[in-house]
Amino acid sequence: MNRQVMFDQKIEVTRSPEEVFPYLAEFQNIEQWDPSVVRGEKLGNGPVAVGTEFDIFLAIGFKLRYQVIALEQSKRLKMRVTSKIFSAIEEISVMPIPSGSQIRYIANFQVIPLLGLFPQWNDRLIQRAGSNALSGLKRALEDKLPKPEIDTSTVMADRLVLPGLFRFTKFGYQRSRKHWNPMSARLHGKNAVITGATAGIGLETAKQLALLGAKVTIVARNSEKAEAAVRAIQEYSGNPRVSFEIADMSRLADIRTLAGRLLEQEAAIDILINNAGALFPTRTVTDEGLEKSFALLLISPYVLTEILQPLLVKSKAARVVNVLSGGMYTQKIEVEDIQNQRDYSGTVAYARAKRGLMIMTEIWASRWRNQGISVNAMHPGWANTAAVKSSMPGFYRLTRPILRSPQQGADTVVWLAAATEVANVTGKFWLDRKIHPAHISSATMETPIERIALLEQLEVFLVDRPKTRCDLPNTGEMAVSL
Repeated sequence: MNRQVMFDQKIEVTRSPEEVFPYLAEFQNIEQWDPSVVRGEKLGNGPVAVGTEFDIFLAIGFKLRYQVIALEQSKRLKMRVTSKIFSAIEEISVMPIPSGSQIRYIANFQVIPLLGLFPQWNDRLIQRAGSNALSGLKRALEDKLPKPEIDTSTVMADRLVLPGLFRFTKFGYQRSRKHWNPMSARLHGKNAVITGATAGIGLETAKQLALLGAKVTIVARNSEKAEAAVRAIQEYSGNPRVSFEIADMSRLADIRTLAGRLLEQEAAIDILINNAGALFPTRTVTDEGLEKSFALLLISPYVLTEILQPLLVKSKAARVVNVLSGGMYTQKIEVEDIQNQRDYSGTVAYARAKRGLMIMTEIWASRWRNQGISVNAMHPGWANTAAVKSSMPGFYRLTRPILRSPQQGADTVVWLAAATEVANVTGKFWLDRKIHPAHISSATMETPIERIALLEQLEVFLVDRPKTRCDLPNTGEMAVSL
């Protein structure tokens, strides 16, 4: 006969039930706050409702299946739990209190007879595990996490190259995530704009931001793909506030028109993610006479971000995230050959443009730090996307077993856009939620004169805007602080 074991504890947090409950209801988040869980997985798309199921994988090596059997928004979540060694009914209730919310977690375990032979051991184990989980949940929901600092071991690994390359793989991601803090931030009321979001990392980023409650606008050049992406994002997140804008991000005319439409809406932009990109194996010139790598990867995010700056200021707490590549570690900006006319290589042109965007990340961070805008760049690692497969087939065949999923590649983009602890961090380059050096060799560092020359070339493409120049320091690197 199965033996019954009860767990019943409460915690209090200084956040409203409306903020707390969505994090709890997406029960795969348990991996962030329960130390006994290594992974949580939601089965199916859409908002959590009666019938939604989750697979929860425990560190001791087996899986729990959770099924929602009752749900009252912002109030109560009740689930049936099944596994090989026990079953349970668990209920999480949230009640408003003057200081925020009280959370009560009740679990009624039915333990199989073999484990029932050790009743005191079972009771102690379950009570301890439950208490540890609730302590983790309180920490996650209080969201008072330390600001990230530079890790010297990370810098050393990057400079030694091979350890740094390991971090780009799915194994580097899996290793890094073991040390991550929880992220319970909500983006309800926030407005996010993402370029290049119909597939790959951009699409996964849009899905996660919508799941966190943001109003999401994706920018695409193809209306059919954009409509399909919007449907996929809405279906995944249950968030109807997803729309699209059409623009070819390699064309200046389209970028200016897009920016004009967004300015006319007068809505503050809280999150701008410059993700659109492609690698062109052969040198291609746009119908506006610009080399396509330069146009898409550097001019596009530069012009869009500069023109939208008034809407970023309007947010008062805006975040710009530039999606870069580890390939920039191999290249220095070549201002005298900015459009890659000499000895064209697709990978080199790609890396140089990303290097240029890293420079702009640091410049914007310095220029806008007192305007409520943080600007960061990130590397998604080596991700298994259609773009990588088509543009780098040899690399794809060689590395396919170790490539990350698009969702893994998108993680740091989402974290930089949402996490509380990075709200005031600006001008940094990130991989897997850790600060990485912008250079691993002095050979790729630009001089102050080269920075000025780069700005002068880019400012040409800002029509109807007064030319401005950053207050550049007298060193080769822009001074930015955490």
